[in-house]
Amino acid sequence: MHVSTLTDIVSDAGGFATRQQLRRAGATDRDLTRAVRSGDLHRPRLGWYSNLPLDDDRVTAVRVGGRLTGASALFHLGGWMWDRPDTVCVSVPPHAARLRRCRRSRVVWDPVAVRERGGVAVVSIADALVRAVLEEDFEIAVALCDWALHQGRVSDAEFSGVLDRLPADARGIADWVDADSESILESVVRTRLRRAGFHVTSQVPVGFGRHTDLVVNGVLGVETDGRKWHTDRFDADVSKDMATFIRRRIPVHLSYELIAEHWDTVLAAIEAAVLMHRDGTAAGPVPPTHTRVRDGLSTGRTPGPGRGRDEATGRRSTHGRSRPGRRWRLPRRRPDEAHHSWARRRELAERRRPLVRAARGSALSPASGHTGHDHRTGAKDSR
Repeated sequence: MHVSTLTDIVSDAGGFATRQQLRRAGATDRDLTRAVRSGDLHRPRLGWYSNLPLDDDRVTAVRVGGRLTGASALFHLGGWMWDRPDTVCVSVPPHAARLRRCRRSRVVWDPVAVRERGGVAVVSIADALVRAVLEEDFEIAVALCDWALHQGRVSDAEFSGVLDRLPADARGIADWVDADSESILESVVRTRLRRAGFHVTSQVPVGFGRHTDLVVNGVLGVETDGRKWHTDRFDADVSKDMATFIRRRIPVHLSYELIAEHWDTVLAAIEAAVLMHRDGTAAGPVPPTHTRVRDGLSTGRTPGPGRGRDEATGRRSTHGRSRPGRRWRLPRRRPDEAHHSWARRRELAERRRPLVRAARGSALSPASGHTGHDHRTGAKDSR
């Protein structure tokens, strides 16, 4: 069998194939030896053949004896993260044996059911999301959930399953997730501003099919992609800013450097802009006492030690602010900050279903209850 045919078979199998698979396809031991010597294939583990680069995290996971999981898997799939994880998280079954040690690898033991899902070198997205949410910083955990829902990588039902598998005191992260977010910058800025006490709405229409990334307290229109100010987009973005002014909002453009390196300055500027806006919103501008009360979570830092209450038992907790093995604890949140979260949208959807069934079985007019409006438009009109 020609070497190119072998590489095509391995590629079609997801970049990995066992000796038995290749033998069943018609390859002989001499064909496999020739492909390895030529460099077209390599053996990451005894009985396994791959054509992926040696520094690929999937190769590391297979060499160890498992599959990618957690943040390592989601980064490989394009999840919203700042950087590639420092370690390769490898999922293995409970009774796995003959595991190898590889540089940068970290082994975690998952239930047998996890082994039945996913691909040959990567666990399912839902399984990876459960582990990544608990192991990453809070704002990145929210961003990964945003990415999975926005990209359609998990359905609403699958995301509900992810929440059910989280500890009871971590399921409230659903109130911070918004499937309308379109980038990690938008997701992180939304989380930080909501943590600081602002009301933030994602993807608010400004006319002609255009949307503002984030609207803060109804008075600031925040765009979170500095690349939009390139010459080829200048006129279109200025026009969008004019539309933002017409809606009595102040346009603000935030780049990656401002968000990642100068967040304290950005937060102070947003607070000042909200406070000096003449009209404010129906609820009025956020007072300084609210916007300035924040902890390390607003900048992505892990919170310090403290005491909390276990929601499952109702008892005081003597450990730190976050559970052992977790890098965050749910921030304190005001009820009016969850209007556009994934959990809130699910709640509204459940409320609409009985009304739809009643309308089909009766002659009631639509004026008896309007519940099918776009949540983004409704949020803007309410102001």
